[in-house]
Amino acid sequence: MRALLLAVLILPALLPAARADEDGYDDTPALQRYLVDVSLGDGIERVRRVYPPAQEWPATVDQRTGVTRYVVERGNAKAFPAHVETLYLGFKKGRLVEIEVVYNQKQSRSHTVEKVAGEYELVYGEAKRTDDRFYWSDGKTVLRVFPAEIPIVKDGEHAVEWRTAVQIFDHGLAGRSE
Repeated sequence: MRALLLAVLILPALLPAARADEDGYDDTPALQRYLVDVSLGDGIERVRRVYPPAQEWPATVDQRTGVTRYVVERGNAKAFPAHVETLYLGFKKGRLVEIEVVYNQKQSRSHTVEKVAGEYELVYGEAKRTDDRFYWSDGKTVLRVFPAEIPIVKDGEHAVEWRTAVQIFDHGLAGRSE
């Protein structure tokens, strides 16, 4: 009798989920591929129109993925987003495949990793989580919110400060090493 009662109470809760899968629709919202006025897929010329270089942006090439990653700081661009300390822009074959935003100290204090992740959870649902890193994926794009380590020198000693960071990138880059 208890098993029957339990089945009657639990089964209806499971059926809507099963029906949602059977109708062929994925209930996961598509992740936005737009962050700080640029979109994944933009060409480097478009990005340079949005953030005109004041000087050449330093870059490194990841030999494993073929991504050229530019480091853009406030002093390196004539225009720059408010509350941002550093932008990392990854290009592959001339197209933007990665955008990482590291917020400044003031913004990171008021918008902690947990708070920013909570705001994204309102839009995209519960995040997958590894330690203090939150992430979402829709099969095409990955969105991560995490604490970025910023090396500093404080009182003559090397130290690290934490900043809130948000990153979006093409799903195909997800297996890369950090």
